[in-house]
Amino acid sequence: MKTILITGGAGFIGSHVVRLFVEKYPDYKIVNLDKLTYAGNLNNLKDIENKPNYEFVKGDIVDADFIQKLFEERKFDGVIHLAAESHVDRSISNPTEFFLPT
Repeated sequence: MKTILITGGAGFIGSHVVRLFVEKYPDYKIVNLDKLTYAGNLNNLKDIENKPNYEFVKGDIVDADFIQKLFEERKFDGVIHLAAESHVDRSISNPTEFFLPT
């Protein structure tokens, strides 16, 4: 089974992408990683939360140790990076909050 990580999957756009992948690819494990700030809400995914190929993980993409451990444990086959804040000014004033560490 392939495992796909989707970051920001509890947000408005991310939740639609997560739902699409969970429904369209039942043979893939879809892991939704979200920090659950004001921009994310798990109620967006109530209809798929118990699907066998879906998993939610709460975490912060800028926590390098957490991300490294998650990647080592899960061995993702792909990543769809959608984590963002809905207020553009926040991403301009502190852009390092919005990308994966290298």
